[in-house]
Amino acid sequence: MFSSIKIGSRQSRLAKIQVQEVLSMAREVPLPYELITFTTRGDVDQITSLTSKPADDFFTNTLDEALLNKQIDVAVHSAKDLPQKLCQGLKIFALTKALDETDCLVSNYSLENLPQRAKVGTSSLLRGQMFKALRPDVALIDIRGPIEERLDLLPKRQVDGLIVATCALKRLGLEKHIKSILPWEAMPLQGQLAVVGRQGDGELEKIFEPMDVRRHYGQVFLTGAGPGDPGLITLKAIEVLKNADCVFYDYLVDASLLRYAPMAEYIYVGKRKGVHTLPQAELSRQLKDKAMQGKKVVRLKGGDPLIFGRGADEITYLRSYHIPVEVIPGISSATGIPSLLGIPLTARGVSSSVAFLSGHGESEDNVHPQEIIIPQADTIVFLMGLTKLGSIVHSLLKAGWSETKPIMIIANGTKPNQTIVHGTLADIETLALSHSLTAPALIVAGETVNFYQKSPQKIFLHCGTHPEQYSHLGQIIPWPMILIQPVVLNAQQQNELMRDFDQSDLVILTSPAAVEHFMKIILVLKPLGEVGKKIFAVIGRYTARVLEGFGITAQIQSSQETAEGLFDTLIRIMNLDGKTILLPRSSLPNPFLKQTLEQKGARVKEWTIYENIKTPKKSLPDCPIEGVIFTSPSTFKNFLEDYGTIPSLWQILTKGPVTAKALQEAGYQPHMVNV
Repeated sequence: MFSSIKIGSRQSRLAKIQVQEVLSMAREVPLPYELITFTTRGDVDQITSLTSKPADDFFTNTLDEALLNKQIDVAVHSAKDLPQKLCQGLKIFALTKALDETDCLVSNYSLENLPQRAKVGTSSLLRGQMFKALRPDVALIDIRGPIEERLDLLPKRQVDGLIVATCALKRLGLEKHIKSILPWEAMPLQGQLAVVGRQGDGELEKIFEPMDVRRHYGQVFLTGAGPGDPGLITLKAIEVLKNADCVFYDYLVDASLLRYAPMAEYIYVGKRKGVHTLPQAELSRQLKDKAMQGKKVVRLKGGDPLIFGRGADEITYLRSYHIPVEVIPGISSATGIPSLLGIPLTARGVSSSVAFLSGHGESEDNVHPQEIIIPQADTIVFLMGLTKLGSIVHSLLKAGWSETKPIMIIANGTKPNQTIVHGTLADIETLALSHSLTAPALIVAGETVNFYQKSPQKIFLHCGTHPEQYSHLGQIIPWPMILIQPVVLNAQQQNELMRDFDQSDLVILTSPAAVEHFMKIILVLKPLGEVGKKIFAVIGRYTARVLEGFGITAQIQSSQETAEGLFDTLIRIMNLDGKTILLPRSSLPNPFLKQTLEQKGARVKEWTIYENIKTPKKSLPDCPIEGVIFTSPSTFKNFLEDYGTIPSLWQILTKGPVTAKALQEAGYQPHMVNV
């Protein structure tokens, strides 16, 4: 029990004002308090430059010791002065809301009118670097001391301007000195105050807990999506996606995985060599902002989030703001792709060591390429190295590797359009050029590559969507002849759809696209719990699985992947007379279901929720194709429009009688296939 609270702070006027600010936020401190001030190492040492990165606890060490020695009960700090790791035995009781997060210029000149080669004072290396980016001509002057002493440097003409935290001037009532707000993200925790106490002092913690902004924070999950095949994502990653409010996803992530996050906001942040949808600094800032809004944020990355990505940068950045971060591991392409091909990265008597290298350095660009240093290892795996293949081969030879050493390139590994080029250091560059490989690609060098055995798979073009359903047939090359686009409903249409949904006895979904686009519309209008109470009927197992990804199980599922099969299932298990059926569909519907259901006395309400559009023509792939898969009449008709005919030696596969009939009417003999 405490008879009074001893509060510690530094001796400056600003530090004492910060204590009063904290006490005003606490509203009612149930005990008398006493302010005890201390001189920290940073206050005594006025010689060491803050730009030299002094010790983490430069401004907190004395207060930390006082807490641990029980001279004080809590300490109040500028939150940005806290060390990355608190002393053992201490805990942050509260982080306050920022008074102001910006930096400002104090000067007789605005930022734009600051004279050439002006002298600008700052105590921060980071602030100096950012100011130099705006004005490379200025001379940075290293300054120390309280704010009042720094301001005195201007009338003495020792500087032409000062870079200062805006919050400090506001707290001291010196806002009149602010000339310009500077256009950058300031230091983490700028403007926030921290109340630090001893672990286990729960009574004191409760006093300051109500002002702690972290109570309202969400969480960020750095999540691995696996090497490409959506079936290789982990169960834990799926669970995290199901509860996500916001998903930031990369270009290496299969977009079909987003169906596991039906209620989330999707933000594409794809990064490829030379093309960044969002700069890393802005991406990190958006992750922070979403989490501070209380959202569950999933950062979905290809492979594993901490292998040759910016995962470490994002963890460091988010932790600097005290935002909870959890890492959900994923199967890395570096190990997953070779494993699926039967290539062991280590094998007894062949390879006892493996090294993983990035094909590109951290700050590398086309003007300043970086040398690839080859470590001592039996097997070496290069990620992101396709455009550096020549340098990789040269570096391996320079390191003493033989020209006959086997090497393999796997482009789009684990995906239906996977391409494998197997050669030696002597011929791999020529082979790669002849195959027109595209990123992403993995390069594996070493004797274990010889474990690979090419399976005698047939190569099929898949002309619809969701080619992964047909992977059991052989190598599937996605060749979509249709593009699925959502229909945007206005407010009136949304109200009408919601009314029709409420009045329906049954909802029929005939394809994965119908599931994805209908659920994204209806879940904006109604909670998942209400939607799940409705009876759903779907065509086939795959459509049922997609619906399950939204947290809903179909009560009725046809064993055959056809409209006819679903109709037969429905009339076998229920009386359709008088039933109201909602049928979300594409812009090119099969009329069979509506007609037959109405013949049985049902009232069918059709809604066009996605459009089926022809894709632009492209040259057929230069590889030995043995068959083609058509998933709808439109995929077949669009193929004929682009290419005139189907080669006579190709096997023609289709999954439904309607598509088969369209092919037969055109003179082709298709084979039905189950998925």
